[in-house]
Amino acid sequence: MTTENEITSTDTVEDAQKDYILIPDGQKPEYAAKPKQRTGEKTVKGIIIGRGESSAIINTDEVKKLASLHLTYKDMADFFGCKETTFRDNFRTVVEQSRQITKQRLMEAMLESAIIKQNPTILVWTSKNLLNWTDQPVNTDSNQVLPWNSDPEQ
Repeated sequence: MTTENEITSTDTVEDAQKDYILIPDGQKPEYAAKPKQRTGEKTVKGIIIGRGESSAIINTDEVKKLASLHLTYKDMADFFGCKETTFRDNFRTVVEQSRQITKQRLMEAMLESAIIKQNPTILVWTSKNLLNWTDQPVNTDSNQVLPWNSDPEQ
């Protein structure tokens, strides 16, 4: 006695296996059904760069996000699809401010890790870099040992 879910014919199993075998490795089968695409409009606020048909509007918030990651001007210009010099001329102040904010946040996190969390590695690193301490002191004229002269005639 068979149920509806069980396969009663061997032809259907073989047909399913043939379809599976016919698809080459690494390829996906093409589907006849295409999803419906929806289109719409939106208003973008930003700085207009370029002239004519090559002009574009670039949102300064997006520039701030990319600059805070310390991307290069070339990478950001490629992302927005414009020339590097055009991007640099229009967004230099925004990029530099965002990079500076990231540096300040990094310094705050480093000092918090060194002072509050007492991380010894960060303590040593910050003392060397911020306080100019070194493991190997540099001899200067003021702290250099005088040469020993064993000759009494001089």
